[in-house]
Amino acid sequence: MSRKLSYLLASLSLITLSACQPKVSNHPQDTLRVDIGGDVTSFDPQKMVDFYTFRVLSDLDEGLVDMDQANRPIPGMAQSWQISADGKTYVFQLRKDLYFSDGTPLRAEDFVYSWQRLADPKTAAYTFVIDHLVNAEAIFAGKLAPATLGVKALSEYVLEVKLATPDPAFLAKCTTLFTTAVPRHTIEQYGESWSTPQHLVSTGAYKLSDRVVNGPISAQKNSYFYQAKQVAIPNLIFTPYVDRNAALAAYKSGSVDISGDVPVDQYSNLIKQYPAELHTVKMEGMAFYSLNTQLAALQNRDLRQALSMAVDRDTLADKILANGQTPNYSYVTPTIENGRYAGLDYAWSKLSSQERIAKAQQLYAAAGYNSAHPLKLDILYNTNDASRKVAVAIAAMWQKNLGVVTSVHNQEWKVYLQSRRLGQFEVARNNWGAAYNFVTTYTPEYACGSDVNVSKLCISGYDKLIHAADYEQNSTKQTQLYRQAINLAMEQYAIIPLYQNSYTTLVKPYVTGLQIESNLLEDIRSKWVKFSD
Repeated sequence: MSRKLSYLLASLSLITLSACQPKVSNHPQDTLRVDIGGDVTSFDPQKMVDFYTFRVLSDLDEGLVDMDQANRPIPGMAQSWQISADGKTYVFQLRKDLYFSDGTPLRAEDFVYSWQRLADPKTAAYTFVIDHLVNAEAIFAGKLAPATLGVKALSEYVLEVKLATPDPAFLAKCTTLFTTAVPRHTIEQYGESWSTPQHLVSTGAYKLSDRVVNGPISAQKNSYFYQAKQVAIPNLIFTPYVDRNAALAAYKSGSVDISGDVPVDQYSNLIKQYPAELHTVKMEGMAFYSLNTQLAALQNRDLRQALSMAVDRDTLADKILANGQTPNYSYVTPTIENGRYAGLDYAWSKLSSQERIAKAQQLYAAAGYNSAHPLKLDILYNTNDASRKVAVAIAAMWQKNLGVVTSVHNQEWKVYLQSRRLGQFEVARNNWGAAYNFVTTYTPEYACGSDVNVSKLCISGYDKLIHAADYEQNSTKQTQLYRQAINLAMEQYAIIPLYQNSYTTLVKPYVTGLQIESNLLEDIRSKWVKFSD
């Protein structure tokens, strides 16, 4: 055998052996690195307003009741509960090994304080979570003191909750972070600054250790957490990659272990490159545009209808995004409560594209607009590649189909949220992910005076129907009332529903313990994660 041939065979053997060797992961064995897509806006669990914050606080806090990876209520801080025959009294038995992250004992009275704080109009929190409690509505309206809320500590470890009327979604609501216990001792000492990184005290599997604004957020395992022994990863690093291409590059380089929301224009290639790592899940949530109905031009209902009809949702879902979204023509998703609210789509959604546009053009002209006098609108969206693509596409649709002169502009996440909250926009991108699997996760979006009613359109008939539905004990009648309310809101066109969301998540092969496909709420907790090597 010649030397040249021997060298060739030896080289081939080395190549074969190398190909058969398992890849060695160089990730830190004690740290899970997560891309969250945007910066946290508040570490106060009763005041969070966005998904990026929710992802971090899901590790720092948890609700009174825990949930599994299929989003079902399971024992957690409350190890068990009893519900009265009339559905109006819940008695929660708390675990006896509950502590805040600073080691302070956590007892039933802490939940009483926290829920009273949640109900207090000064907190401006998500009150729909506790809206069925005795005296809740009077407290929200400032007519009664928060101390009168229907929640009481029967003992150190027993919490009683009294509802004015049954709420079939109440147990699911108790899994939300809004129902966690906040530390009275820290709040009274530091006031509003209690939730700053240097003072933060929490209840979850991890506690905050460091935070850089618009940069990394670090957390470490909370040794006082009641399930601390089951938490496998000691440290977390959350990085707010606003640029999705930068996030993908970090994932590919091994700097990130979990990355969500992959770049839309790379989705089809990523499926081929990472078939076992890329997860696409139909989530319980919807994307829509909020129209600022406080502006003179947008107070015309027929004009708002024209704008909605002129949007080609099939193109948005199938071509612009094309990673699992489905067109939506309703104010709720057709999948909520296992399809109970399907079929609420606008009747015109069944028209052909040509018929739909023709009707939109008639409404636009009737509102007083034409090529010589076009409507001028600006679309506000948060800095994000997918949001930009959708905004540019809708601007083009309005221009082509109606003649609307449309501009688009973006703002960084916190500035965008403030602009949206203050009504400093004409058309604003919006998104809502369900917190639990019940229609009332969506209905506050359209209620008068609701913090999440971005369009600010108040429909008194809607509120009356929702109120009646909330307090209706017959399930069939309750569904009918909710459907009537949703139809009434839809007739006013304060928002433009676009598509039901999906979410995409890249997960490294060595990250185990997650059951992403069953997690329709995209509520991912790091306490479930383990490393396989």
